Amino acid sequence: MIEFDSKRFQLRELTLNDVTERYLEWLRDADAIKYIAAATKTNELSDLKTYVKDRIGRNDVLFLGIFEKEKGTHIGNIKYEPVNSDLGYAIMGILIGEPKWREKGVGTEVLETSALWLKDNSNINQILLGVNEKNIAGIRSYEKAGFIVADTPYIKKEASGQVTMIWNM
Repeated sequence: MIEFDSKRFQLRELTLNDVTERYLEWLRDADAIKYIAAATKTNELSDLKTYVKDRIGRNDVLFLGIFEKEKGTHIGNIKYEPVNSDLGYAIMGILIGEPKWREKGVGTEVLETSALWLKDNSNINQILLGVNEKNIAGIRSYEKAGFIVADTPYIKKEASGQVTMIWNM
């Protein structure tokens, strides 16, 4: 099992035991529904378990839970899919599910730590993402981490208002 730490958090591969009603509640949050495409597609715990199960053990996916070091509480996830070692890029998505941890630098911290792990272990030198243009806090956070707004052939624009961002490590 892949597992490593940032300053405040343990990052480890998600398991089916991590798929709880609390996790499902995160996807029902108004901000999640507004900004995360999968949130509108996952209504039942069984759907969420299938979603996670379908990503376990795949070489082209790194799906990590974010856990507080002190208490071990699951507060969110960061996912890279696909991880394309041949072309050196990974597409990232992140969910800070626990509201009290939002806007506390969690995203930047776990992004930097997990991206470094991908660089060292999977030949990744570019992280890509798509973000809703109305998610100003998210865009600012990504810019703080080193992302720039740029088009890429690896992310198709699924909706108007989507901004693509790239971080060349």
